[in-house]
Amino acid sequence: MIVDLVVAAYLRWPDMEVQLEDPAREIKRLQRCINDLTSLIALPAIWRGSEPSQIVQTLLDVLLRMLSLDFAYARLSDAFGVIPVEILRVAEDSKINMSAEEVRNMLGDHTAAYYQGSLPQIRNQLGVEGIAIVPAQLGVHGEIGVLVVGSNRTGFPEKTESLLLSVASNEASIALQEARLISEQKRISAELNAENQMWPALTDGEIDRARPYGRVRRVELGEILYRPGEVGRPCFILLSVSLEIVQPTINGERLVTILRPGMFTGEAGSIAGQRTVVQARVIQAGEILEVRPEDLRTLVAHDAGLSEILLRAFMLRRLMLIDRQLGNVVVIGSRHSADTLYLREFLSRNGHPFSYIDLDRDDAYRNLLDRFGIAVSEIPIVIGNNGTMVLRNPSTSQLADSLGLNDNIDNSSLHDLIIVGAGPAGLAAAVYAASEGIDALVIESHAPGGQAGSSSKIENYLGFPTGISGQELATSATQQAQKFGAKMALARSIVQLRCQHRPYELVMNDGTVFFARTIVIATGAYYKKPTTVNLDRFVGHGIHYGATFLEAQLCEGEEVIVVGGGNSAGQAAVFLSQHARKVYMLVRAATLSESMSHYLIARISGNPSIELLCNSELADLGGESALETVSWVNTLNGEVRSIKTHHLFIMAGASPNTSWLRGRVALDEKGFILTGRDLPLAVDSGQSSPLPLSRQPFMLESSLPGVFAVGDVRSGNVKRVASAVGEGAISVSMVHRALAEL
Repeated sequence: MIVDLVVAAYLRWPDMEVQLEDPAREIKRLQRCINDLTSLIALPAIWRGSEPSQIVQTLLDVLLRMLSLDFAYARLSDAFGVIPVEILRVAEDSKINMSAEEVRNMLGDHTAAYYQGSLPQIRNQLGVEGIAIVPAQLGVHGEIGVLVVGSNRTGFPEKTESLLLSVASNEASIALQEARLISEQKRISAELNAENQMWPALTDGEIDRARPYGRVRRVELGEILYRPGEVGRPCFILLSVSLEIVQPTINGERLVTILRPGMFTGEAGSIAGQRTVVQARVIQAGEILEVRPEDLRTLVAHDAGLSEILLRAFMLRRLMLIDRQLGNVVVIGSRHSADTLYLREFLSRNGHPFSYIDLDRDDAYRNLLDRFGIAVSEIPIVIGNNGTMVLRNPSTSQLADSLGLNDNIDNSSLHDLIIVGAGPAGLAAAVYAASEGIDALVIESHAPGGQAGSSSKIENYLGFPTGISGQELATSATQQAQKFGAKMALARSIVQLRCQHRPYELVMNDGTVFFARTIVIATGAYYKKPTTVNLDRFVGHGIHYGATFLEAQLCEGEEVIVVGGGNSAGQAAVFLSQHARKVYMLVRAATLSESMSHYLIARISGNPSIELLCNSELADLGGESALETVSWVNTLNGEVRSIKTHHLFIMAGASPNTSWLRGRVALDEKGFILTGRDLPLAVDSGQSSPLPLSRQPFMLESSLPGVFAVGDVRSGNVKRVASAVGEGAISVSMVHRALAEL
């Protein structure tokens, strides 16, 4: 078949005489052509799986021998999407003495030039009399690259040689396209590999882009670059150094990973300015590029490519530390202790890696605490910083300070903007404010995410077709805000707003005062407690206000109850049904249609593990030290049902977190903040308003100038995550206008 095709092509070749002058000579030439073509057609099997540069090298070597060439040159186009490839092959007995760069300069940038007079110019510059040059395109229109061959052999190129060159360029073009596709697939596969993304090696070009932001220095074998608990340590890019990253423990060191040249140190706390949780030791001396935290933030803000690599690695490393319990904190407590659960949830929601020891399952630790006379009221015990920190039943603010979560906060500074609350609205305001150069501080009483942070999965948020958990969304948004320079004070509650003069003063629960030119209030709302039962007896002992993986672990194989008819309750019921044996959902209304998204209603109605009970209210809770039974009543027929359960999830209604604002800003009858056009024409006499607005209030502005309300705390807000994010983003444009007035 190959012979037939070659003969047909040979006889149809332009200007080819059908009548052969010397049949024997032409037959030999045709046989040689067939042999050469067979060799060329066999090349794809050799090329399979090769890199583009290997394909080009093989092609040029084959052509050089097959056509007795003086030189063969190939260049792949930048548009081909691979690292630039340029190769020149010159025969050993050739008189040509040129480099690939010189050939490229003569060829120019466009294949079309080869057919418009540049070839004679190349021939002249080669300085060899009588050399014939033949170009060929790689790709139909030369989009892959160009191939140029030359020979001073008499009669070159023969028509059979032109045919061979055409076939070779076509075969190479196909192979190069396949190689590019395979290379792209490998690249995508590598990007999807979490391990590669967690510990990437920067290219020489990427390291060169980072050099202006750091300084190169030499480190010696055994040198410790940082230890757990240190603040403000640089990010180290390894030029010719190897490091071992370890986690010191009371039982010795646990190896985290080995970093080789091209890799870099750091994790999520590096951007936030928090303390280190691992140790870095030099195991191969050499040079490093040292990038200070402030310069790292500048690098991340200015270089989008490096920003993506660094931030993705930092976040994945923090998740790895959490998953492998490689943090510098050990929590020793009991699953039946409300304080233990609260501290574990605080650390988890704030993304701080820690190890947990359950006294109910570990006799050795329980006996140890008994021997040292540790009372039940002193549990949980928190041990940190390699044993140098020991806390007995600490508050979250004490724990945050001991771990250095607020080390980078300066309470003496005057901030352009203080954002109160780190739910979706507050985090959106922080991202947009910091990215636009506003000095922004976020104050959060517990952990980023707010109510949404406790949602197991949000499936109707734009851009996440498979859904995203509230904690994932909050963690990503927090990293994004800190990347642009926003600061965050954790476990800090505001008890008073002093607004008699500007700047405003925000008084914390520990007496600390922060000063702000403008304020965005994003404190959200909390779930209402049903008045029909006394929940306080069992808070932390069976009563939950969030459904995360932590709570789901406690419910494995049990029956649980979810109270509420909104999206948060629906998401919790669906999530818990994957762990609990049965989920009872109590809804006071007759249907879910008015308070819940349709997709959640469909999920609940089609889930055999969820029993929906409308027109139902809690009637009684039973148990001694922990929840044991729950009863509810059908409000239509008075029927009472009761089950044995240790877990009741309250996710009903919403009350605004505005008690600290009464008498300061205008509120509606339910305590939500009035803004924009909803503000009353006259302000209550008991309200402090030192600078009455001389203009119409901005859309999200409260009755205090320069104080804005966004998210669930605002009167008239739509209770959706996307709505909260939108309001947080919009508020920043109004903050700019308020700052301009000052």
